[in-house]
Amino acid sequence: MAINSVPTISPSDLFAKQNQGVKIELLDVRTPVEYRAGHIPGAKLLSLDEISKESLAREVGQPNETEQTSIYLTCKGGFRAEQAVDKLLDSGYQNPVLVEGGTDSWEQSGLPLKRCGGVISLERQVQIVIGSILLLKVVFGFTLHEMFFLTGALIGAGLIMAGITRWCGMAKLIAMMPWNRNINCREKALV
Repeated sequence: MAINSVPTISPSDLFAKQNQGVKIELLDVRTPVEYRAGHIPGAKLLSLDEISKESLAREVGQPNETEQTSIYLTCKGGFRAEQAVDKLLDSGYQNPVLVEGGTDSWEQSGLPLKRCGGVISLERQVQIVIGSILLLKVVFGFTLHEMFFLTGALIGAGLIMAGITRWCGMAKLIAMMPWNRNINCREKALV
């Protein structure tokens, strides 16, 4: 199924459905740290990398060919949710619906987000690590050996590849750190 033929829903329409008491199966396919930083209330975390027939069955139940409720998908801006569509279809779920613009659009619409404590976003954590590595390379370049200046090119190449492919190994590594794996979200929704 082409992404163009997958139905979408605006954040305001989804919010209205939630307020009408309609049972919504909403999956957030971001990382745990992104989820904790702020997610749509009622969204279940199922990271894109963890989507499988088994995990889907655990989170939303077995696909039922005769009568299936829609499964709404969201991420930060929509790219990962689009990737998740194929995984759902391959697993037998026939009714994926994309939340237009993802969680960013939800927040920009002024709708409430549920936050789980003080979390530094994954993007900021990557920036802090890359900045620290570059700073150390400069210090080591002046104090230990000039070759440390050349290794900065590796970081530049990695950033270029991350920008082109939308895959960042540093982000994947940081996301596996223990402080980024906890998804305990019992706090009240914050606007």
